[in-house]
Amino acid sequence: MAEILDAGGQHKCAYDQCECQVSSLETYCSDYCSDADDAQETEIECDCKHAPCSLTEGDPLYTTIDEQE
Repeated sequence: MAEILDAGGQHKCAYDQCECQVSSLETYCSDYCSDADDAQETEIECDCKHAPCSLTEGDPLYTTIDEQE
């Protein structure tokens, strides 16, 4: 199967749960994604800490420390 690259020569991180884009020279956006994919972990959401995958205020699962108290 051919790799799909965008106009900037980037493609999606190889870890299925990740939403990050990586350069054509990379497979994963982080060691976290590489390790998770190698371990074949099943997660609801990627935890690589990059912006496309991070929990944000628009996400219903997002809470601040103040909201938890």
